[in-house]
Amino acid sequence: MVDNLNPTSQFHPYQPQDATPQSEKAAGGLGGILSKVNNMDVRGGLEKARSMARSNPSLVLGGLAALAIGAGLMRKRSMAR
Repeated sequence: MVDNLNPTSQFHPYQPQDATPQSEKAAGGLGGILSKVNNMDVRGGLEKARSMARSNPSLVLGGLAALAIGAGLMRKRSMAR
């Protein structure tokens, strides 16, 4: 089947004429997350995390231990395949 349409045409016959072009849609996925991070106050969030870590070191160590155990279990599971 040969496509006889202009390749620079924005819309295809199976798209409605009032459809929003991809370039004008809101960013989703990783690009959307990164654009939201750019709009956030990252420095303030880091300071908040540092102050929490200074006041609750046992909570931070418990979280790190849970991450290490979880990563070890996931690695063991992936190596078993």
